Amino acid sequence: MAAVATAAASGYFAVGGILTPGALVAGGDAAAARVFAAYMSARGVVLLGALLLCTALRAWRALALVLALNAAVQAVDAVIGVVRHEPAQAIGPACFALVLAAAAVLLGRTRR
Repeated sequence: MAAVATAAASGYFAVGGILTPGALVAGGDAAAARVFAAYMSARGVVLLGALLLCTALRAWRALALVLALNAAVQAVDAVIGVVRHEPAQAIGPACFALVLAAAAVLLGRTRR
């Protein structure tokens, strides 16, 4: 479930960030914001690809690591939201970080 939610959210923000970054953040239509959005989308595509590949291959230990790494990325995103005093940019990633970390721990425990 955590993998599916992460895949859906990552896919939405990756595509949205490339196609219409102005819809996600104010000033996102500027050239620099579009380039930055493309670089950030690359991060999401790599994590999403690893998540889907590990799931398809049933590589559970590797999947637990990918989930943990994605949780760490989301936690850093939440910190950025807190520093910028943006509740939505802090709460959303913090929730994903908790769910992903919990999924990684549970997957690690059940596959030992």
